[in-house]
Amino acid sequence: MKFEEIESHLRGIPHTPSEDGKVLYNFVLENKITNILELGFQHGVSTNYFVAALDELGSGKILTIDREIARNESPNINELSKKTALDKYIEVIFANTSYIWELRKLIKHNIENPDKAKLFDFCFIDGAHSFETDGFAFLLVDKLLNDGGIILFDDINWSYASSPTLKDTDFVKQMSDEERNAEQINDVLELLVATNPNYEILEIRNRWAWIRKISNSNQNKNISTLYDKQKKSYQIKQLLRSIIR
Repeated sequence: MKFEEIESHLRGIPHTPSEDGKVLYNFVLENKITNILELGFQHGVSTNYFVAALDELGSGKILTIDREIARNESPNINELSKKTALDKYIEVIFANTSYIWELRKLIKHNIENPDKAKLFDFCFIDGAHSFETDGFAFLLVDKLLNDGGIILFDDINWSYASSPTLKDTDFVKQMSDEERNAEQINDVLELLVATNPNYEILEIRNRWAWIRKISNSNQNKNISTLYDKQKKSYQIKQLLRSIIR
């Protein structure tokens, strides 16, 4: 689907303005990205910019995850995707708590099924914006990202103190001033990404940070092998203990 057409469908729906949508659309199209992971979708506007580009490419899939509460958005992602007629490119997961547990399930699937591993070339992290959640999400996404894959962080200067919906909640008021005012995604970039030799920061512009995985590892295969060895070792120890008893 051409950008002008998808933009007309999405105009006025928060929270991805058309100028950002065009960046996302062009990135997928120009780099021929076909395996996308998205963490946080709310209405599904960014999702539909991504899949419009997939439609232009003629193939691909996006796995997008948000909390169950996103079903209550108007329009919600399912309604919006049916309107744009691009739902065939989208797999939606409504998580009970957060996308962290869903990432855990994907990693577990890859360990147990290395020949059918679900890996991605691009991940858009635009969900919790907190160090606690998205710092851990970065570490988990690393296990699901192909070498050379790109991660895009949104809202790098976000803080609890600047959040109009959270700053006055009891949860935030109980925080220290340091935690409340910290730019949480910037902390992820500084403390976790910049110190990781397997990643390079490509560009930081406005509220976005683009990073690339540069390692060359068959990590899922290695992890699977290690897991199997440890599991067998544990089973042997348990068997010996039962015999001794």
